Amino acid sequence: MCIFRLYCIHLAAFSAVATGFTFNLSRLRLTLNTFRGDNFQPLALSANVEAIADFSINGSLESEQNTNQSTKKKVAVLLCPAQFCVPVDYADLLDTIQSELNNVNVVATRVCPLPRTEWIKVAKQLPTKNFIDANLSVKVTLDWYFDAIESALTELFAEGGDDTEICIIGHSIGGWVARAYLGGLSGSSTSVYRLGREQIKSLVTIGTPHISPESALVDQTRGLLREIATSEECSSQALSERGVRITCVGSSSLSGNLITTNVEELIAATSYLPLVGRLGADVKGDGIVPTELAFMEPPARRVEIENCSLSGGAVRHAHVLPTPWNLLDGSAASIKLPEDILWYGSKGVLSQWLQYIE
Repeated sequence: MCIFRLYCIHLAAFSAVATGFTFNLSRLRLTLNTFRGDNFQPLALSANVEAIADFSINGSLESEQNTNQSTKKKVAVLLCPAQFCVPVDYADLLDTIQSELNNVNVVATRVCPLPRTEWIKVAKQLPTKNFIDANLSVKVTLDWYFDAIESALTELFAEGGDDTEICIIGHSIGGWVARAYLGGLSGSSTSVYRLGREQIKSLVTIGTPHISPESALVDQTRGLLREIATSEECSSQALSERGVRITCVGSSSLSGNLITTNVEELIAATSYLPLVGRLGADVKGDGIVPTELAFMEPPARRVEIENCSLSGGAVRHAHVLPTPWNLLDGSAASIKLPEDILWYGSKGVLSQWLQYIE
């Protein structure tokens, strides 16, 4: 901060606006002088003017920014994580969203409080007939995930207020779990759920499979995704009519190949093939989820990302390698992949869908 002693308050005001510096004129004493002979001597009558004037372009900008923020729509962001990912894995993404999003005022962010140990609860469905028949119930199988969603919503409303609008970002499986929650498949009737139905205004899914096609070699979700995809209340149209704006983000960067020395192509092939039942030049995706499964039907918005807008690099499914074996510390961060392995939250990729957080 620069402080200058000025001899004219009006000049100070003009300079503060024109130059962008901060001026603090405190107790400015003006003494009238007259010229006598060869010397300046004060008149018997002097004027002591004391004034306090604070002119700060920084303060003005902060005030303007605060005004702008107060006029923008308040939005809180809830992130539903991928399988075995934990809240700390998304800290950088949420920080970036909060700092770079300009169209709304992000007042709070949360990740569903799910340590990786929670996923063990799915195991109790393994020996059941419904699992074998690929007919698992969303409500019964994912009740613990729905509880985590409501826990996070409670915190968001407490921090931002009941009038705060909510945007849910669902990564991978988190996208279709959020969709199921919005469609009422959780069976919840809590006050938080009722408030959420009113205030959740947008859903953005990144790398989420939304379709369980008949051509799939195996139903990896054992009926869960099929129940969601065929539920009328979970459809894009039904959610849109309730005022939920849906954006589905998927990558078409990577092809799969079983006959290759490229490990990434091999991994993509072993993921795509069971999900869509075929491989070929037309089957692309983010290395885990094929592009053709990553989008809901209109009126959901479709954002297909071919590559990073900055480097031209491929956009992959995730930025971390989950560690399901680390059960001693269920909240410890997953293994972070190198920075040059880009994903939906990387620079040059996030900017392609950031504006749809609304």
